[in-house]
Amino acid sequence: MIVWQGSAALLSTSTAPLPPNVRVTRQAAARARQAAVQQQLEQQLQGPATDSMEVDTTEPMETSTLDPTHRSDPQDCNHYVNEIYAYLQELEVGKQQVSPHFMQVRPPAPKPHRMRAPASDVARPALAFSRLTILCVAPASQNQRDINAQMRAILIDWLVEVAEEYRLVPETLHLAVNYIDRFLSYVPVARSKLQLVGVTCMLIASKYEEIHPPAVDEFVYISDNTYKREEIMSMEAIILNRLNFELSIATSKGFLNRYMKAAKAGECDATTEALCQYLCELTLQEYSFLKYRPSQIAAAAFRLALHTMRLPSWTPLLEQISNFSAQQLSGCVTEMHAVFRKAEANSLQAVREKYSHTKFLCVSTLKPPETLPVP
Repeated sequence: MIVWQGSAALLSTSTAPLPPNVRVTRQAAARARQAAVQQQLEQQLQGPATDSMEVDTTEPMETSTLDPTHRSDPQDCNHYVNEIYAYLQELEVGKQQVSPHFMQVRPPAPKPHRMRAPASDVARPALAFSRLTILCVAPASQNQRDINAQMRAILIDWLVEVAEEYRLVPETLHLAVNYIDRFLSYVPVARSKLQLVGVTCMLIASKYEEIHPPAVDEFVYISDNTYKREEIMSMEAIILNRLNFELSIATSKGFLNRYMKAAKAGECDATTEALCQYLCELTLQEYSFLKYRPSQIAAAAFRLALHTMRLPSWTPLLEQISNFSAQQLSGCVTEMHAVFRKAEANSLQAVREKYSHTKFLCVSTLKPPETLPVP
């Protein structure tokens, strides 16, 4: 039996029947198909455009100017990218929005006076009524009494190191922080269980985002055996039920990818991209940034990064893509600039050390600008 691997010969004789003793391999057939498609594309580019290949000049600005060098890439989803990000912006202001007030201390409400029932009328609580049920029926919003914003910042700073230790993607860290904040806005947590909530949210985010997430035993080890495997798995069920299994959320990292794609049509480099990611991760530790939407944080980080690199800070295309004008971003940019300037003196250095490596082009060592971008 003759094995025929000539892709050119296959193209030249594709219409003629092959001899019975000739067999074409899969690799040769794939190469032949690829060469045929390439040849058709070249003929279409060289010849006059037909009616079916005419480009509609009335299409929106985003699909015609957004990263034109990759318009043929199906992963860009140019035909319905607007609908995708419109949906993500709806998630920002929906029921998945984190309350920016769950750390505020309120005076305790007076306890109502209740008469004690006779001992014979008091039923023993059923064993099935576990702490999981209690947490799942908690009120829609709760204030934390045993933890504060500084404890939350310390936890996130440690989770940054965990993500680096296990080489997790940035989206996993952003998801974990969102799960933590949403859970803390619903359920009061004792400070002794705060780290348990953190590692469990990181476990859930890893399962959602990573191809090979760390095992439960890895999180037991990274927490110095403070919590047992059963405790993490039990807390996982509690968090998932309290979040109603709503794990697909909008993060600043997702919107940042969108803005970066728009900026590459103009002026942007790898250093600016890494600086944007650094600024977004700096805000994860700051409780005050919960009042801003993720898309707004991403846009402010991008505007401040462009200003730091002395590039055009905000173009009409970026304004159209983000739905934020320079004036609307001024408040968030001002607070982010203050965080950027105090990062070197901050006691929590995990994010800054992470972005001081050559992998991220040492962007954390860049000097913050003295002035703010002009609106």
